[in-house]
Amino acid sequence: MPKISDVMLNMFLHESNQAKVVLECAKNTDLNFVPKEGMRPLIALANHLAQIPSMDPYMYRGEIADAEQAQAREKELWRDGIDRIISVFDEGVESVKMYFKDMSDDEFLKANLRPFYEQKEKKSWGHYFAEFTTHIAMHKMQLWMYLKMAGVAVDMMTYYGITSE
Repeated sequence: MPKISDVMLNMFLHESNQAKVVLECAKNTDLNFVPKEGMRPLIALANHLAQIPSMDPYMYRGEIADAEQAQAREKELWRDGIDRIISVFDEGVESVKMYFKDMSDDEFLKANLRPFYEQKEKKSWGHYFAEFTTHIAMHKMQLWMYLKMAGVAVDMMTYYGITSE
């Protein structure tokens, strides 16, 4: 019987692979594209999406103590150019794989996590891992919509990580 962390990790990797396809579609796109005044530019959204695997686990574990530390870490991870942004994403995904690969069900379900922005009781990876994966999914869709509005030839196959190559 598979471990809970293995099942959740497979779900995360599936979503991450799809997000990477959408990120790759941003190549040869104006990274300064803004769909509407007041929204962030495409490069900022792509960076945010790519940083999620490197940011969220640290926040959940309490290794980022406040919003200022989070912003400083985001600045460290910021990259110009889609290839470099994708490298940040790939490194983050690899670190998530390494962190969870040998985690037992007891470790996965132990309520010992609380990010700086939570004041309630500690929760387990069973709670935060799903939140973490849906965070990627949400910004994958947002980036896909930006690309669509910028005139990039993306469709639902792209969204689901299916390439024509």
